Amino acid sequence: MAIENDDQLREAVHQCGGLVQEISDYLAEHPEKEWHARVRFPRGYLKTNADIRSRLPFIEDDTLKRNVSYALMTHQTLYWMVFRTDIGGQAREMLIKEAVCLLGAICESISIFPGTPGLGRGKSFSKRMDRLLELEVIDKSARKRLQWLWDKRNQEHLYDVPFREFDHYSNADWVKGVKAYRALRDALTDWRCPLRVVQTPV
Repeated sequence: MAIENDDQLREAVHQCGGLVQEISDYLAEHPEKEWHARVRFPRGYLKTNADIRSRLPFIEDDTLKRNVSYALMTHQTLYWMVFRTDIGGQAREMLIKEAVCLLGAICESISIFPGTPGLGRGKSFSKRMDRLLELEVIDKSARKRLQWLWDKRNQEHLYDVPFREFDHYSNADWVKGVKAYRALRDALTDWRCPLRVVQTPV
């Protein structure tokens, strides 16, 4: 039976949460049954690989385009885990961190254009962003956001993180990371495919 209003939504969420807890409690005592207890992930939530690729027209290499689309599927999955469940504490923060770092890795990959001076593999991410600013592909605001995102991405290297990652990552970080990615994606689309309009977000 389809949910038709907020009251039914709240009741469905309550029932679903209770059942998932019961499943988890049962598996704690019968871990060998884990394969039979997989909860059905909602169909239609994730965009298709083809749909995501169609929003990346500036990527000429098909392998890279496909791999970036897989990474964006992962980003969608992380979003579902954080915002469609009540997971909290450090587990939630680490999911946010992974999403932000993933966006940084995506931006690194989509900003390499070997045929354009200053945008090849031999240049650092920061140098490539400076070059895109020089070419007026991105503006100063986007440049600042992208540097912030790259600095966050480098926190993926745990050995080099100089602080305890407790109470450090927030929804605001995720939103800021998404805005940085979209700014770069849209700017590269305008630059490389000026007649193409990006119609959907991440």
